[in-house]
Amino acid sequence: MLGAVWTVLALVLLAPIGWALLGAEPIPSLGHWISGAASGLVPEAASGLDPELVPTTTLVLALGAGALLGLGGARFATTHLSTLAHELGHGLTAALLGGRIDRITLAREGSGMAHYTAPRRWRVRRLVVSFVGYLAPGVFGVASVRVALAGHGPGWLAYLVILLGTMLVLTLRSWWAVLLAIVLGAGAWALLALGSAWLATVVVAGLAGALLGGGTVDAAEQWRLARVRGATDAASMATQTGLPVRVFAGLHVVLAVALAGVGIALPVLG
Repeated sequence: MLGAVWTVLALVLLAPIGWALLGAEPIPSLGHWISGAASGLVPEAASGLDPELVPTTTLVLALGAGALLGLGGARFATTHLSTLAHELGHGLTAALLGGRIDRITLAREGSGMAHYTAPRRWRVRRLVVSFVGYLAPGVFGVASVRVALAGHGPGWLAYLVILLGTMLVLTLRSWWAVLLAIVLGAGAWALLALGSAWLATVVVAGLAGALLGGGTVDAAEQWRLARVRGATDAASMATQTGLPVRVFAGLHVVLAVALAGVGIALPVLG
């Protein structure tokens, strides 16, 4: 019964990402619903119901700046964004497939762990849960780019507040994870309170870039660690399947780079 509740919750929390990946246009009322749902928590959440469209050049610059932060010298700060997305990807996928999230922990140096309970005969689904972690930052990044291009920045920030708030109450169980969720949620809340759809959309584009860049670096780091067969998702999948760890580490790199390429190309190619 509890597993079914987690599955429904995961569906609800992941639905906006699916909507965004489809272009944030087929169900435009969903963006209004997200903002409206947060209006009780965020004073000015409804201020962006008719968001301003930001010039593409501005979005490209924000996206590029975020990607450089994710790849470069500010990596200490941005790695926590991609790690949080990574662990949420594990946890919500496990819940979506019928498991139960027990807790998600993050450490100050940037590592994390999603702990979940699943039935014993869960081999294929456990493999899927292990696989999606390194793709989650890229998927969330592409979804954020789509949202920024559609001009639904305020609605996306409201969704971020709801997602982080839900995970904070139910699953985040380390002081660093709690602190990160509070800081990110408060930041999104503050941006919404300013009531500027333009600024919210630019920030979403920058966040997308940081996730795309960070997700690529994370996947590359796993490839490097594959030589020592450390405690990585690729190593876990190799143990489950008997295939070389490099197979999964390499596939993660290829897909992370592909997602980053798609995210960067979307505003450039229109």
